[in-house]
Amino acid sequence: MRKALFLLTAIGLVFSAYGESLEERINRLEEKVKQLEKRIERLEGKGITAGETVQMEDSLPVSSPEELVSVKLLSKKFKPMRLKESLWQKSDLIVVKVALKNKTGKKVKNITGKLVIYDDNGEKLAEKTVHVNKALNLFSGTVIQPSEEVKVSVEIEYDGKDGKLKKLKELPPERLKVKFYPVKIQFADGTEKRIIYREN
Repeated sequence: MRKALFLLTAIGLVFSAYGESLEERINRLEEKVKQLEKRIERLEGKGITAGETVQMEDSLPVSSPEELVSVKLLSKKFKPMRLKESLWQKSDLIVVKVALKNKTGKKVKNITGKLVIYDDNGEKLAEKTVHVNKALNLFSGTVIQPSEEVKVSVEIEYDGKDGKLKKLKELPPERLKVKFYPVKIQFADGTEKRIIYREN
């Protein structure tokens, strides 16, 4: 603690030499104290809260999204909006259920990515940002194990004037293709990686 106070005093003297106001110097010193406290807690293994990233790594380059997460379409259905749902639901929904498999070889807490749906000719019909996790699953734990599949329901707001969404509504599941493009993966050890796709 004495070292921290000495460091803060030294920083304060440096800032005073640059003619900053007393309030600006106090704000900067308070921010430095918070940063030092977090660093000390991490070194001691304390103060790590749920959802906090302990270590940040830059990126993970891959050639194909299937290297990290494979996806399988399970079902697709149209869910018209009912009167009682109009309070919280804006429109009719297309609900797509998929199974996503962790192929990273590591335990994962959360995967953020884009689910893209195509027709059998390769035309993109819809895309949606998806967060894949098991945060609410009390029975199988909150960590996605290597090679484990997680089932996710994705709701897409339906607009009857949009020809692509109309096509998505009408096509049977066997005429649809889905791809999942991970954007960011948070591993169970606290590391986090942004995904970069190499050009082939």
